[in-house]
Amino acid sequence: MPGSLVLDLILLVLLGAYAVHGFRAGFVLSIAGIVGFIAGSVVAFFAIPLIASWVTTPQWRFPVILLAVVALIGLGQAAGTALGRLARRTVDKTPLRVLDRAFGAIVTFVVAAIVTSMIAFGIGSLGVPFVSSAIASSGVVQTIDRLTPDPVKALEAQVRGLVAQDGLPRLFAAIGSNPNVPVPASGTETAAQQAAAKSVVKITGNAYQCGQNQSGSGFVAAKGRIITNAHVVAGVTEPVVETPSGGAYTGRVVYFDGVHDLAVIAVNGLSTTALPLGPNLSEGETAVFDGYPLGGPFSSAPAAVRGVNTVDVPDIYGANPTPRDVYYLAADVQEGNSGGPVLDSGGRVAGVIFAKSATTDRLGFAMTTNHLA
Repeated sequence: MPGSLVLDLILLVLLGAYAVHGFRAGFVLSIAGIVGFIAGSVVAFFAIPLIASWVTTPQWRFPVILLAVVALIGLGQAAGTALGRLARRTVDKTPLRVLDRAFGAIVTFVVAAIVTSMIAFGIGSLGVPFVSSAIASSGVVQTIDRLTPDPVKALEAQVRGLVAQDGLPRLFAAIGSNPNVPVPASGTETAAQQAAAKSVVKITGNAYQCGQNQSGSGFVAAKGRIITNAHVVAGVTEPVVETPSGGAYTGRVVYFDGVHDLAVIAVNGLSTTALPLGPNLSEGETAVFDGYPLGGPFSSAPAAVRGVNTVDVPDIYGANPTPRDVYYLAADVQEGNSGGPVLDSGGRVAGVIFAKSATTDRLGFAMTTNHLA
């Protein structure tokens, strides 16, 4: 039985159980339990990277993390429920009891679904292939993400941003950047750009010496070969590559250039179509940049070239600046976009995202294809 199907069955049972529990408990008791549930989940969410750094034996890492997550959530909910029982005694003596039960089921189900999505992200970012694959292919998780309102997604993204790490550099250079070039309107992708998105992958892994999970983006450049930033896989021994179709593969770094911030990951069995390189863009031209911002779902966002210049850029360790041909992009680059491609209107790779501005909002940086040829 596929791992995603097993996961879906487990999640459906859990969500159903929470709905029944919410009905039996009622709104007041459910709210108290939910507060405890959320508190335990938040603690578990932030504890995942820390626990991963403590458990040095790979085969024990996932079981220990899973047990810790369950324990922390359970403790939080138990504490909240204990307080809620005191408040429910008053409601049960009034005509509001029926409404209390109905709203309890609804609220408990919705909150459990949202928290499930957050925990799935945290566990999926550990870089465990069979776990990442199951979560990426889960119909339940995908449905929750699709039905989640935009304001809630924005809040989830902010929370993810607190723990999503890809070491996205911040640059101060802005010489040659035209501030009059605005960020283009979204939703203007060409058919070729939409097709190219199928070859943009998510990269996760654990940098054990740094004690952190890392998440970034990349693209298929040749059969079984992924290009990304070196800072995305620095310290990661077994990067996990997730494709838009839901597959997850264990890769190995076969090329690492910390000076120019480029790396190549070899992935056996990856049949995704490679993206061709295109010509360099000029100031004023528009494009899209694809990736997985904040370690979340795939995103294709608009960008415009505010300038092209050769800039002295430090290596991924913040030292030894060397010349690099760079696009200044009017674009909202986030953590997790590192290594993602800049695509021209023909769906060809025109550059690779590697940094954002330390001083200017919505100003990102990408290296040109001169460093890829």
